[in-house]
Amino acid sequence: MAKWIPSQKQKSGLISRTFEFFIDELAELQDELDCPDEFICDFLEVVKNRWSPDSCHSKARQHKRDNPSFY
Repeated sequence: MAKWIPSQKQKSGLISRTFEFFIDELAELQDELDCPDEFICDFLEVVKNRWSPDSCHSKARQHKRDNPSFY
């Protein structure tokens, strides 16, 4: 399976806006919790693992994409 690569328009649009949103939200979370960068990094690892191709969440999302009539 070929690796998906976003277009330049996608990179400069939705992807860029989402990145900035994440950064703002994480900075706010860190300010409110007064937690170290290490906590934010560990938090992001948990989020990242939900999108791992081997995770049950990822498999469920793929099943939903492959079988939209089931949902």
